[in-house]
Amino acid sequence: MSGPAPTPYDEIAYPSAIFSQTAPERLAVIARLTGLAPPPVSTARVLEIGAGDGMNLLSLAAAHPQARFEGFDLAPTAVARGERWRALAGLDNAGLQVLDILEAHHRLEGPFDYIIAHGIYAWVPAEVRSATMALIGRLLAPDGVAFLSYNALPGGYLRQALRDALLLELGDLQGADRWRAARAYLTTLSAEPEGGQNPAQAALRDAAKHTLDKPWSVLCHDELGPHFHPQSLADVEATARANGLQFLGDADRERMNDAFLPDGIEAAGDPSAQLLRILGARDYQDFRFFRQTLLVRADRIPRRTIDHQALGQLYAVTRCLRDEEGMFRINANVFEVQDAPLAEALTRLVEQRPRRLRVSELVDTPARRIAMFEMFNAGLIDLYTEAEPYACEVGERPRASPLIRAMLAEGLENICTLDHRLMTIQEFGPRHLLAHLDGTRDRTALVAVGQEAGLDTPEALDKGLRTLVSEGLILA
Repeated sequence: MSGPAPTPYDEIAYPSAIFSQTAPERLAVIARLTGLAPPPVSTARVLEIGAGDGMNLLSLAAAHPQARFEGFDLAPTAVARGERWRALAGLDNAGLQVLDILEAHHRLEGPFDYIIAHGIYAWVPAEVRSATMALIGRLLAPDGVAFLSYNALPGGYLRQALRDALLLELGDLQGADRWRAARAYLTTLSAEPEGGQNPAQAALRDAAKHTLDKPWSVLCHDELGPHFHPQSLADVEATARANGLQFLGDADRERMNDAFLPDGIEAAGDPSAQLLRILGARDYQDFRFFRQTLLVRADRIPRRTIDHQALGQLYAVTRCLRDEEGMFRINANVFEVQDAPLAEALTRLVEQRPRRLRVSELVDTPARRIAMFEMFNAGLIDLYTEAEPYACEVGERPRASPLIRAMLAEGLENICTLDHRLMTIQEFGPRHLLAHLDGTRDRTALVAVGQEAGLDTPEALDKGLRTLVSEGLILA
């Protein structure tokens, strides 16, 4: 008996990745701030539709051992790769299977507290798109939250024009010839013209520049795949409503406010319908290219102003640093917080990283709590509904995530942190140390491992271990 037929994703594998915006913690925060009661993430049941090799799902499973994670995909080679990683890591709370979305309705049993469908909805034929929304409608728990991403309109019109141009240029070319021709055409299209350009031509040139940065394994599936169907928010909401669901908000950074009516606008009639009209108009003003929509049950009533009390009960953490001049830094960005209590709150988070602190313990007024939310929206802090799942101090017998150790054993440079990030570690020293943090080694044994890793003194070993802790790599 033959196995599942190979798919285009078996021929050209999509890159392994973690998508922080799909994490149930992110979904739960938005739901909580709208006054809803999403299930605890630490004990949730989570489904990922189109999970690929499961890297995104396995990262979550490693951080939440009491929760259950299930994923499926149509590509057998991707699922086999993920199942190998899962087995190496001993993640008994996760599972991947080869399954068609059109068959999943009859094969999966719910409910699921959180459902993730990333990178599927706008890249499949209409019947699969309908089946995806119907599946979410059937399986989502009463208080659950679903994540659905898709190419959005009106930006999708521009991407469609670029796709049509590429397909016309590439013709019947295949393999390496197709890739070389695509890059050559995008390079020509993105070059600065000698003469003038009208606004439409300039927009197409900018789209070509962005597309040129994509690896072939992404471009051939996203822009050059057999299906490309950008969606409007109104159409997605209508399909969701037909399946017992409704729009909650957006999981994208800088779009967290999509769940709430803008400042100065009073609710009139149905606040959710009013919000959708505003967002639909704003999508055209912003020429929106992509949406990461959150859905909940249609019988739930999300409030469209931020629940200040719920905001106070959330946990905050930051990856910012503070320099001697009192300026805060994150990546290449430098900024100042002029409000003294807010600056003190962010300083506490910097000093106690990676520990999560309640917002109510950091700031004491509704206005400053809203300011903390704006910091979250801007990517300066993260908010969570529960305390950290990783160690905040170096223990006597530190233990790295088993998924991290499995990925190191596989020779992968990118590893999954316990706060759902993909982190690149190329240096031998930290890789060697992490690989040996299995919870069995005491201080004496760790000193020997540290010496092998180039950490020749106890002080150097301590510093190395504290760095691993601060990056969320060590289990609590």
